[in-house]
Amino acid sequence: MRKAIGVDLGGTKIDVLLVNEKGKIISRDKQPTESEKGRDYVIRKIKNMINKVLVEANIKISDMEGIGVGFPGIMDREKKTTLYAPNLGEEWKREVPLGEELENYFKVPVFLENDVNLVAWAEWLVGAGRGTKTMISIAIGTGIGSGIVLNGKLWIGAHGMAGEFGHTTVIPDGPICGCGNKGCIEAIASGSGIERYAKSIIPNNKDSLIWNLVNGDVDKVTVRVIYQAAEKGDKLAIDIFNRAGYYLGIALANYVHVIDPEKIVVGGGVANVRDYIGKPMRDEFYKRVLPSLRDKISFAWAELGEDAGGIGAALFVLYR
Repeated sequence: MRKAIGVDLGGTKIDVLLVNEKGKIISRDKQPTESEKGRDYVIRKIKNMINKVLVEANIKISDMEGIGVGFPGIMDREKKTTLYAPNLGEEWKREVPLGEELENYFKVPVFLENDVNLVAWAEWLVGAGRGTKTMISIAIGTGIGSGIVLNGKLWIGAHGMAGEFGHTTVIPDGPICGCGNKGCIEAIASGSGIERYAKSIIPNNKDSLIWNLVNGDVDKVTVRVIYQAAEKGDKLAIDIFNRAGYYLGIALANYVHVIDPEKIVVGGGVANVRDYIGKPMRDEFYKRVLPSLRDKISFAWAELGEDAGGIGAALFVLYR
């Protein structure tokens, strides 16, 4: 059975998975990125992690179809270099020959792709989107990302930037997003957006359980704290999540009218609060989407969890 290495390079951790063509993980390693130690250190760590998973599986690199790397930023896919990833530190804000270095070292093909696109690819092939032809995948975490599988192909767009769903405007004069625009869905419904909104209203809602949980220290308000309050029935906490779901529903209706998928797969860390975001998201979505599409588009929660990026990177090598 064909096999490949999948590398999920993130700002805080690196996952390296050895995966077969069915998406099964044969061996794995996870380590902190430690990007503050420099790009050469990170690349050396990736090499060591790949060697480790090969040794653990008792498989030679020459038996691999190649190495796929999920990267949290902008890249030149043809040159196999990364161009911009501020989450990895200053050295990654300029060109880094990551693919070239790995290719020269391991002597197998290396392919770079955006990490969120690879999550979509994995969910489409072996996760919640399998069996569809066209699917969109949404990852709601610190930010909001998306990947599109269009007629069985990963769609990256003319400039490699397709699927930037997080920068869909839903409130024209809303909060400022990290991209510089106002009112992007990422600024409203991502983990950081939810926290920022909660912090802005908590001082005027001191009867909320959230206020008690942080002992009046607004800086300690996190999605986890809001979730703890919601689980205990706190109305404000539930309203905060419902608001995020409401705007997600609006943004997704807009998205669907352009892509026309069979299924929307929702994942990411914030999706763990699905009980409070899911219903208002779906309600608003179905309210706004064209009637002819309402019974044709379904929602599903992502199935592959934190492994999706690494699995998708490996499967990108095997099913490009």
